[in-house]
Amino acid sequence: MALKRPSFLPSLDELEQQAQSRSSQRGRPGSHFDHPTAKALFVAVLALTVIAHVVGGVVFLVLGH
Repeated sequence: MALKRPSFLPSLDELEQQAQSRSSQRGRPGSHFDHPTAKALFVAVLALTVIAHVVGGVVFLVLGH
């Protein structure tokens, strides 16, 4: 016996149409981020990584290793 799909869920055809329309929309040229929060998080983690490496390099230089 097949299960009946609840009426409050969109049909599979509607979901496919939504996915097609989303994939056809192009983002801004040169942008790899779909969400501004993802871009901000990426920049913050990148900055933290660079700062940690610079601080670590200075500490190793001061300790003479």
